[in-house]
Amino acid sequence: MRKNKLSFKEKAGVTQEECLCFCEEETSREAMFQAPIELPEGFVVDPAEAVANVTWNADSLSCVSERCLIQTGPEPDEVGVQFAVRLQGTVTLLVSVSPVRNQYGQGNGAVSVIHNAEIDQVVYYSDEPDDCPDLSEITIENLVVVPPFYGSPLSVTGTIVLVPEPEPVYAFTANPDDQSVSVIDTNTHAVFTTIALPFEPTGIEMTPDKNSVFVLHFNKNMISIIDYDTLTVNTSILLDQPPETIKFVPEHDFAYVLAGNAIYVIRIETSTVERSILVEGYDIAIDPNGLFAYVLDFGLVQKVDLSTGEVTGTIERELIVNSIETKPPERYAYVLEEDHFFNYLTIIDLNTFTISSTQELEYEGEYLMFTSGSEVYLFDGFTHNLYSVSPGGADVIGNLPQRGNDFAFTPNGEFLYATHFIEQSITVYNTGDYSVETVIPLGVSPSAIAI
Repeated sequence: MRKNKLSFKEKAGVTQEECLCFCEEETSREAMFQAPIELPEGFVVDPAEAVANVTWNADSLSCVSERCLIQTGPEPDEVGVQFAVRLQGTVTLLVSVSPVRNQYGQGNGAVSVIHNAEIDQVVYYSDEPDDCPDLSEITIENLVVVPPFYGSPLSVTGTIVLVPEPEPVYAFTANPDDQSVSVIDTNTHAVFTTIALPFEPTGIEMTPDKNSVFVLHFNKNMISIIDYDTLTVNTSILLDQPPETIKFVPEHDFAYVLAGNAIYVIRIETSTVERSILVEGYDIAIDPNGLFAYVLDFGLVQKVDLSTGEVTGTIERELIVNSIETKPPERYAYVLEEDHFFNYLTIIDLNTFTISSTQELEYEGEYLMFTSGSEVYLFDGFTHNLYSVSPGGADVIGNLPQRGNDFAFTPNGEFLYATHFIEQSITVYNTGDYSVETVIPLGVSPSAIAI
């Protein structure tokens, strides 16, 4: 599905119709058709061997955006606006059946008929007034040749897929109290399934190619790996020490796990530990070039060569260094620091391994730094402010109604997911104004989340 970039009315052939009704009409992305075919006299089709083919033209099909209302809260006046995306018009089908033979069973011809399928239905609801499907993505499925019966002619039935279902985009939450991972379909904001784990999950991250999900088991020195397509645990990796955090670099072949006093380098394709690098610390970030790790220890930021294991540089800090992140392909590292009630964001230039700038954050702030996609963010649990982090510093982009344990944005940037351990739920925020889109009850306590 795509959103039209050009003029909605002029380029997409779409009109808007005002409506004060609620969004109650059922949606369907498909339409059934049945095309009767009259055979020429003296010719027959054997349904057992018949094959149907269909080509189509949707030039007479148009899109209408209909404004409607949704209830957004328990009060009668708590309503919002959505848009019913309706397809209206005709899909012209050229339906053919072969082989067609004469009464003696000879020949290998075909017979065709033009059939017009009338369409008038809501295919989905949208928050955008100019959200129209790409009609070139229409497909025909489930073709069946129906033999004549009780005076009815031969016919072909099938399904016109007007709008394909969106590819599933899953969110994964680690649920320590239940030894499980909840899988949420972010297209519907609903729990899709729950994956049982052998041990308590303490961390979760997804590979950059979205093929696998790595689940850390700190208390068992183990990592479980979930296959994204099958949503099953397909392998596990046993370490010598408890895994604390895991990092990936886009378009690189390895996962980097900080466990105890070592960085374990794991080849993603084979799920095997290739080597370990001895280093003291409690958080790491990986250089976008994949050659160095940046390790936080008490009062230190260390630069570690991932090939040799040598510490090639050290930045000493008088503050408490809490966490560190990088933001490929940018050549900067972001360090969250604190000193009693004071909080700072320090930005390190990775080309020179020197401090580029330090920004003072809110006094008495309770900051959490997290990555989502290729971006870095801060959330202040005291003010509930959400920040976007860049080489220029941290800027407020929104304010959330409540704090969360962990956060992740959907890949399209439309929603922010926040886990709530005590409430056993996930809040979904609309990033347009960071209002609550919905709350997903889990029945278990989620901690970390990955999308």
